[in-house]
Amino acid sequence: MIRVNLVPKEELESQLWFLPELLCFLLAGLAIYLVVDGKMEALKDSIAQSVSNRNELTEKTTKLQPGLERFKNLGKDKESLMVKLRALNAITDSRLAKYRPLIAIEHLQNLKPEAVWLMSLTVEDARIELEAMATDNILVAEFITALKSTQFQDIDPADLRTQVYFSDVTLSGTTAVVERAQASGQVEAKAPEESVVRFKLTLSIGERTPPAPPAGNKQASVRIFRRPLWTRAT
Repeated sequence: MIRVNLVPKEELESQLWFLPELLCFLLAGLAIYLVVDGKMEALKDSIAQSVSNRNELTEKTTKLQPGLERFKNLGKDKESLMVKLRALNAITDSRLAKYRPLIAIEHLQNLKPEAVWLMSLTVEDARIELEAMATDNILVAEFITALKSTQFQDIDPADLRTQVYFSDVTLSGTTAVVERAQASGQVEAKAPEESVVRFKLTLSIGERTPPAPPAGNKQASVRIFRRPLWTRAT
């Protein structure tokens, strides 16, 4: 049998022929390891940064938790405050509606000149009809002007009287009466007979909303509704 040796000549001459290729493989493996190791280090740093950020966010969330709880209850607190506000407004409105006729009558009494006498008074809802007598037409005009002036009265939130005013003041008509004692239905021995004016008025009772009172001012003030000082022409 004939055997043919196909091994290259240089391999036959050197027993370490594989070292160059082995060195190339080792260098290539080392390069791959360094690249992979670098990427792994970068990945570890990224993971560590993510964990740090997560811990920081968790800590901030823990600190904000009380505020978040209050925020969750904000809707309920708002609704509770709105219920209290509506109840307070209802109480205020009911008080004003309850005392409105009495306040209107008080205004009429305070604003009425001295020489004007009320003969009849009818209050129905927000409407007033009255019949009165005066010594002359000037006093009737003063009375009407005083009633209209209530629209410009300063508002005091603590005084319900300042929230009621008169509007649509209308003079239905005037009638001259010669004898005062006979017209009034009273006998006055010492009172001389003089000419008086009988008139009728219709007016509406209005309401206005006061501004919000300053915080902490819970003391209710009492202020007398004073009629203006009219000067009678001579």
